[in-house]
Amino acid sequence: MPSLKPNLVKRIARLPKPANVADALQPLFEAVSNSIHATQARFRGKVGSKGRVVVTVSTDRKKQNVTASVEDNGAGLDEENWEAFRTTDTDNKIAIGGKGAGRLLWLDCFRTI
Repeated sequence: MPSLKPNLVKRIARLPKPANVADALQPLFEAVSNSIHATQARFRGKVGSKGRVVVTVSTDRKKQNVTASVEDNGAGLDEENWEAFRTTDTDNKIAIGGKGAGRLLWLDCFRTI
């Protein structure tokens, strides 16, 4: 059977937009989840003492300019993770609860990653 050629940009553009506040927070949750997985991958049993995930959310008084950043000291985008990142519907993290679609939400939401 021939393999299908994925189009990640079109896939992201077709994602449903948030219908409520909880849906709007999902991309941030996915980014935090990825950071947690990255620190667990790097530090394994010492993640509690050595792993670091910092989430910063800011807004102006009118709540019009909201920014969020998620930083970690995890494994990063090594070759395996980068290949999985570029693959739609990957099962790279299925053993730890990943579904391979969360990053699509934050790619659609955030300006920079």
